[in-house]
Amino acid sequence: MLARLVGIILGLILATSGYVVAGWGSLGNWATSLDLGPFEPHRPTAGAAAAIVGGLLIVAALLPRRKPRRKPAPMAFGLALEPTPVQPAAAVEPAPAPTPVVAPPAAQSAPKPEPIAPPVMEVAAAPAPRAPPPPKPPTFADMRARLVSLSREESWAEAARILSAMKTAAHTDEELAIVYRDLGDFARGQGQMEDAAEAYETSVYYARQVRQVRQNDESAELLAGSLSGVGDAAEAEGRLDAALSAFEEALALRRSHGGREAGDTGAQRALSVNLERLADLREDRGHRMRALDLYRESYDIAGRLAAADPARFGPDLAATRARLNELEAKIAT
Repeated sequence: MLARLVGIILGLILATSGYVVAGWGSLGNWATSLDLGPFEPHRPTAGAAAAIVGGLLIVAALLPRRKPRRKPAPMAFGLALEPTPVQPAAAVEPAPAPTPVVAPPAAQSAPKPEPIAPPVMEVAAAPAPRAPPPPKPPTFADMRARLVSLSREESWAEAARILSAMKTAAHTDEELAIVYRDLGDFARGQGQMEDAAEAYETSVYYARQVRQVRQNDESAELLAGSLSGVGDAAEAEGRLDAALSAFEEALALRRSHGGREAGDTGAQRALSVNLERLADLREDRGHRMRALDLYRESYDIAGRLAAADPARFGPDLAATRARLNELEAKIAT
């Protein structure tokens, strides 16, 4: 905030000085006798340059500043799926070998019997094989599992086709909330922020319907995930008030889980990301102490995750520590 004020003041000084020096107008006689030294023959050019630089400083100070985020917003359809346990095949005991039957030797004095022709039997024709039943259409859960796999492979054209099929197959409020959240993630990944914002808002609508019927951890996480998408899209579009409101409501929902996230690494990371998203917005508003508290809370969570799985969560912990040190240094000065 202080840097913005300095930029505006310096820009105004340069712009007005250039305006007078260039001879475009008069703001008093304070600059009429100003000696420009070696630039005196180029007084109009020097004045115009100063005015342009001052105008640029004012514009730069008024533009919103964006800072890079250390953690990418987790996309719902990129979460890992639990593997399906495979039942071991039952051991098959080998059939006992047949005992050979040895015919007794024929008596030497017995006459050789005449061969008897076997009776002719009519063989019935075998029935025609039945045609295999048609395959069952994939369920909503099957299609979403396929979407997760395609997102890992970055097969975006096929993922778009699956998302369209999921939108047609979704019937319940929960399925509609999930598919519109996935559509928002897909559009955001493609840089289509307006489409992403609209999809996230629709997802929030259906997630609130689910939350009204079921007040449990699953409905809270569903709504929190949709609200986080709304916050990400609003922040990308510069609507910081809407982003702040969405992140705060999502954080309140995730804190109401009653400890469920303690055994769920996905829920813990979502909470950590939510805290840092909100902290960054608070810092933009000049609330550095509040942002520092949020980053400290996120650092504790990131530390537990990194201790359990250093390879997966170690980089997150390092990035959180760097941002925490940066905030503490700003507050100390």
